[in-house]
Amino acid sequence: FGGGGSAMKVFLHYEDNEDKDLHKTSKITLPKTWLTGECRAVLKLFVDSYNKKFEANPLDFDAVHLAFDHGGTVANECVVNEFIRPGSDVYIKHGPAPSVESMTASPVATAASPPTPPPTAAPASSAAAAPEPGKLVMCKRFGCQTKYDIANNPEGSCRYHRLPPVFHETVKFWACCPDKKRYSWDSFMQVQGCMTGRHTDVKPDQPSVLGGSDVRAGNDGSQSREKLKSIDEFNAERRMQASAPGNAGEAIAKMYQLRQALEKGGVDGGIFDAAKEATMKRHGGNHVAVLQEINDRISETLGNLAKE
Repeated sequence: FGGGGSAMKVFLHYEDNEDKDLHKTSKITLPKTWLTGECRAVLKLFVDSYNKKFEANPLDFDAVHLAFDHGGTVANECVVNEFIRPGSDVYIKHGPAPSVESMTASPVATAASPPTPPPTAAPASSAAAAPEPGKLVMCKRFGCQTKYDIANNPEGSCRYHRLPPVFHETVKFWACCPDKKRYSWDSFMQVQGCMTGRHTDVKPDQPSVLGGSDVRAGNDGSQSREKLKSIDEFNAERRMQASAPGNAGEAIAKMYQLRQALEKGGVDGGIFDAAKEATMKRHGGNHVAVLQEINDRISETLGNLAKE
């Protein structure tokens, strides 16, 4: 369909948020004149439409990009009909649009594109081909996104965040670093990782992003304490935190995962939130202590059932 063609229907999806209430799918028809224009117009069309519907949770045009379900990313400067097929499912993902040099999507075949000839066999007398150099792969750790060579991946080469990012309205921060809130994408991406290690291409076994529902449920680390503590209360809490395993960020992530697991098993998430909120008040906002009590209560209940 090269050379402009007729109008094109495509499906645009935004699902890059744990809060399903903030997801949106739009079926749009791109005018013929758009097909030879830049992809940025398609992205802007969706972002403008989304922000009208979700005024309290707007998308930042400069902090999202177009991508495909197979993972290919598209630069804003790309020509629409060179990268998007009629009827395609195109996804809006968090992260600034890649440059043309760093994008990972490939141009689609057009009617005028000649078929690729099959590779010819090398002559029997030719020397063996040299081994392909190490292919760069993308690190999957939170906050890294660096391409690295598997054969050259020493300890300490990766600086990353231990927990996923939280996007709520215009606020952005890492769940492991809740005190470092940012409002622009550039400043958010400049928050240095809190951990070091080796790069990995294994995706973390955690949500890729936390959103508005986590903020409302207090699962993101942003919940403030209700009252100022006395010196004795503060010191007692510090001693308890020092003796407890992990930290607030880790406890937040574990409570989020626990809530998800219980919901999948049929437990009402609202009951979990209410219980956690009541426990949070008793412990003065100490996420580590809250997680410990919830775990103890669940273990106690299971133990009692086992004795019946």
